[in-house]
Amino acid sequence: MIALESRLKAIRAMIENGEYFTITRARQYGKTTLLHALAEFLKDEYGVVSLDFQRMSFADFSTEATFVNGLAREISNAVRHIAGMPKAPKEKLDKLAREKEADVRLAELFDCFVEWCGQSEKPVVLLIDEVDSATNNQVFLDFLAQLRAAYLDRDRTPTFQSVVLAGVYDIRNMKRKIRAAEAHKMNSPWNIAADFRVDMNFSVQDIAGMLKEYEKDYHTGMAIREMSGFLYDYTSGYPFLVSRLCKLIDEEISDSKGFPDKHSAW
Repeated sequence: MIALESRLKAIRAMIENGEYFTITRARQYGKTTLLHALAEFLKDEYGVVSLDFQRMSFADFSTEATFVNGLAREISNAVRHIAGMPKAPKEKLDKLAREKEADVRLAELFDCFVEWCGQSEKPVVLLIDEVDSATNNQVFLDFLAQLRAAYLDRDRTPTFQSVVLAGVYDIRNMKRKIRAAEAHKMNSPWNIAADFRVDMNFSVQDIAGMLKEYEKDYHTGMAIREMSGFLYDYTSGYPFLVSRLCKLIDEEISDSKGFPDKHSAW
C-alpha cells in the first residue's frame, strides 16, 4: 500500500469547508480503498456514514418508496457502529427501512436527516461508493436534488457537513442518460459540487514508499529509486497498473524460467 495520509488530509480540508463533491475516476483507481481509509481517518471528528450502492438492488430504485426503504436500511445498518447516534432519528430510520407503504416519500427521510444532524454531537459526513449503480434512475436524481436543496438551506436547517460520492462517471452529467437534451441543460441536481483536484495517481515517491515496505519483507536488493521510475514510466502512475506489474513480478516472473528468485525478477 502507498501512504494515503497526504490525500486524506487534503480531502479532510474539503470536508471541513463543508464541501459536497464527487471522486470521479476510472475503474481500479483506488476509489473504494480511499473511501474506506477516509472513513477511518475521520471517525474521531465526524459521524461518518459509509454506504455502497452496490448493496442496493435494482428493485430498490424502482419507486420512491422502495428507494426510501432501501436507503434507510443501508444507513440504519451503517450507523450501528457510530457511537452517540441520537435515539429518535435512529428509530425513524429503522421504521422507514421496514415501511412498505406506497406513500413513503423522500421528504420523510430528509426530515429524519435534519433531526439527526441537528441532534448529533459530531458533524455528520455521508460517503456513498459506486453511485454508478444508480445513474439511470430518476429517483436517485430526485435524491440528489433533495441533497442540493438541503445544502443551499444549510445556514437555516441542519444537514450533512459534507457528502462525498464516488463513481466512474461525473454525477453532474447523469441527467443526460434519462432525459432529453433540452431538459437537462444547466439544471443538474449536483451543480453544487466542488471540483475534486486531489491527485490519485501514484507518483514516483509513492511507488518508492510502497517498494520500501515490500523490500523490508523480501530483501530482494532491488534499486528502489530506479525501479520506481521504471514503474511510473510504464504506467503514468495509474494505481491498478502499478499494482498489477508489481504483482506479476512478485508472483509470476519470480520462480519462473530464467528468474529463479525475487532478486533476479526485480
